[in-house]
Amino acid sequence: MKQLFALNIAAIIIALFTSGSASAQLGLRPGQVPPNQSKEFQLAAAKKVDKLVGAEFRRKQTRPLPKSTDAEFLRRSYLTAIGRIPSYDEAIAFLDSEKSTKRVDLIDTLVGSYGYNMHMFNWWADLLRATDTFQDTSGAPYIKWIKDAIAADKPYNQMVHELIAATGGGWQNGAVGYYMRDKGMLKDNMANTTRIFLGTRIECAQCHNHPFDSWKQMEFYEMAAFTNGMKIGERDAFSSYLSDKEDEDGVDRELRDVSRLIRYAVFDFSVADAGDGSIKLPKDYKYRDGKPGERIGAKSLSGFGKSVRVSLKSKAKDAGEARQEFADWIVSPQNPRFTKVIANRMWKRVMGTGIFEPLDNFSAGAAPSNPALMSYLEELLVDLNYDLKAFQKVLFYTYTFQLGPSPVQHPERSPYNFNGRQLKRLSAEQVWDSFLTLKVDDPDSRKGNGYSGGTIMFRNRPVLVGKKTMQDIYNEAMAIKSPAAVWKYAENLHKQIKNDKGGGAKAGGQMQMEMMMAQNARKYGQEMRASELSSPMPNGHFLRQFGQSDREVIENASKDSDVTQVLSILNGHVEKQITSNGSSKIFKVVNDATTDAEKIDRIFISILSRRPSPEEKEIFLNEFKMDRGAAVRNAVAALISTAEFMFIQ
Repeated sequence: MKQLFALNIAAIIIALFTSGSASAQLGLRPGQVPPNQSKEFQLAAAKKVDKLVGAEFRRKQTRPLPKSTDAEFLRRSYLTAIGRIPSYDEAIAFLDSEKSTKRVDLIDTLVGSYGYNMHMFNWWADLLRATDTFQDTSGAPYIKWIKDAIAADKPYNQMVHELIAATGGGWQNGAVGYYMRDKGMLKDNMANTTRIFLGTRIECAQCHNHPFDSWKQMEFYEMAAFTNGMKIGERDAFSSYLSDKEDEDGVDRELRDVSRLIRYAVFDFSVADAGDGSIKLPKDYKYRDGKPGERIGAKSLSGFGKSVRVSLKSKAKDAGEARQEFADWIVSPQNPRFTKVIANRMWKRVMGTGIFEPLDNFSAGAAPSNPALMSYLEELLVDLNYDLKAFQKVLFYTYTFQLGPSPVQHPERSPYNFNGRQLKRLSAEQVWDSFLTLKVDDPDSRKGNGYSGGTIMFRNRPVLVGKKTMQDIYNEAMAIKSPAAVWKYAENLHKQIKNDKGGGAKAGGQMQMEMMMAQNARKYGQEMRASELSSPMPNGHFLRQFGQSDREVIENASKDSDVTQVLSILNGHVEKQITSNGSSKIFKVVNDATTDAEKIDRIFISILSRRPSPEEKEIFLNEFKMDRGAAVRNAVAALISTAEFMFIQ
């Protein structure tokens, strides 16, 4: 009887997956509303996704798991969409709601929130290796550019194009940070570009023909030619003059640091041109398709849409044309790998496992587990104009996302049918942000750490707040006509900084934002979400202990466990900030309860986003009777130490 009942349930679920129409027949674009703004289109697309997943169930005779409970869906949605657990009030509002549309409504709320932007930045920062500091200067404009692009919901293809084709000063165009991040290592940057945006790893071919793939050393150099010769930095005479003045005897140390601030942040922090679209083969080149030291023109990889080539006989008409063409080629909808890779990255971000793994090494050995689904997602992303927020909404709307957690752990990098949710440990940022939710009110409102805007950071402190920004320094320094006048400018800026008595009265827009961010940094310290802290945090910090990426390598975060994490929870950061901190938000929530049973409910809902089972409640009630003084603290400590808290299910 039990087997028959299970088969009936499976049949019902498969029927839900296979209902709906073909992609070409969706036809749900009311009026002139584009698909990325049409909820009706997105809901229909979600049903199409479910149909394709369900078809794979039938083909492989896979039985899908039952639908997730409200509590499972709630916690999963919060952690995946905005990177933290729901607060007690947020959880109660959803769990007690009887609206039939509450799951769709929750997704709309989460994806439309600032918390989504915060968590999305963590994803982008790991992918682009965004850091607060570069070799000699601040990475703040790069970080700000990424955050602004997320906030504006900039289409992915536009965002990538702006990165690849970026020129100008860092404080004028933060996108040049993409190249400044790899200053002096343009070949490595090209390898990163193909890996991030094309899911192709050609770095081995930098030194020799790839031993395990088809890429040749010639092909690597043809690709590297697109960015070779780019001039990093501008007005070398100005920078050299400042450097010489800094080395003179008797120069005030503080003035020397002001001069370096100008030199590093203005003249050295820029991409002045895009090279000439050619490169010389290495002197030890040993293959028959070229000669050692031969100069070759840029050429895009074959098999990636329409080929782009720069001929040595007819070089680009202007310095930016070769790299512009390269950017056009990368993001073209006719480049099959570009759309496929980001669609798969977004699928993994929402569903937990990629349709093909590893994400950045697509090959015959990494064929999609569901080719029809992969093809449809590519079409869908183009239809949505590469709107990653709208694309993720479609995935969140699916029944696939709502399936219950799988009790069986699927082997890494083997094809998965998505018949249930695979358990995944929280990222370091999710752990930090979830603990912060237990400690403070409204963690999403604590915006800015004083480093992501144009605040002038001098000797690790904000100066001239409300009076002058880094953008002002860039514009003023670039308007100077002679190197000698730049030194005079440095001396004047030094005087302004020495005489700075605090925030200025200059009002409006950016200035008020700069002041707010600097004030938040002083007011909240580290009590802000991971996306608002230093990128990355220093070694030894809680985030690094739990595996935050050092941003030296693409997607270098870790979810491995170790003893330091256990100690941090039992008698370190978590014990100090939450379990032994009576002013933490969770204790305020519990203290509002009138009975022991209600206190236990509130602890479970705050930490695990669900109410306790009868058996769990009985265990905790007995604990309350035995040691009432420490009962609440012990209950909180016990639940935040569970695997259920540390995993998304």
